Amino acid sequence: MSLLVLVVQAITISTLYRASIKEETSRLEEAAKSQARLIEAIARFDKIYSNDYPYGARQATLSQIKDAHSKYHGFGKTGEFTLSTKENDQIVFLLSHRHQDLNEPKPIPWNSELAEPMRLALSGKSGIIIGQDYRGEKVLAAYEPVAELNIGIVAKIDLLEIRLPFIKAAVISGISAIVFILLGVALFFKITNPILKGLENSVGKLEKALSEVKTLRGILPICSYCKKIRDDDGYWNQVEIYVQKRSDADFSHGICPDCMKEHYKDEYKEILYQE
Repeated sequence: MSLLVLVVQAITISTLYRASIKEETSRLEEAAKSQARLIEAIARFDKIYSNDYPYGARQATLSQIKDAHSKYHGFGKTGEFTLSTKENDQIVFLLSHRHQDLNEPKPIPWNSELAEPMRLALSGKSGIIIGQDYRGEKVLAAYEPVAELNIGIVAKIDLLEIRLPFIKAAVISGISAIVFILLGVALFFKITNPILKGLENSVGKLEKALSEVKTLRGILPICSYCKKIRDDDGYWNQVEIYVQKRSDADFSHGICPDCMKEHYKDEYKEILYQE
């Protein structure tokens, strides 16, 4: 029963966790794509109307993105957007980070195991992945290329942040289940112990009685003349032999007064005379 309860809880929490991952995946993917398309629209606009901006239209677009980003602190406890470009076999981050290297993000070598989602975005790919970010933390990330500026955008959140509520729920529900199971077991034994003891006493008394008593049942075929009894194998036995084999009784031979008077007349008279 305990195992069944824990299995049901594990299945329930696992199902809810998968649903949460699916929902978070859709949200991140939609966020990354919408931001990428928005940046591309701004870049196209700046190509037409911001050519006189210092360092060109591209810089004008990036300046607007950085200004907007400075007023945005991310989503959840760990969620954030990152924007990068590839320069000299390095991933160069264009926006400040939320976690480390806050104001001056350090570049990451292109062949590093870090910033895996961003590497995919800068390779022109789009999708969702669970991998390491620039810190080496495992994240759920949506990556998207921004074709107009030849950069990549990643919307990500720490996988631990998604898992933590379910870990807490599993621990709390597991502890609660164990406590209730233990209470149920204690209550069960408290109720059933007196009953079991009573049954054990009754069984003991019954076994003792059965060991002391053997009962002859049914119709016994007995000879009308010699009084022998026929057994199950068809043999005729003396009454005392038959009873001894089928019970714990034993016989002590004697003579009743009537038989004494009939078979031992002289002895019977002497006994009467002595009385």
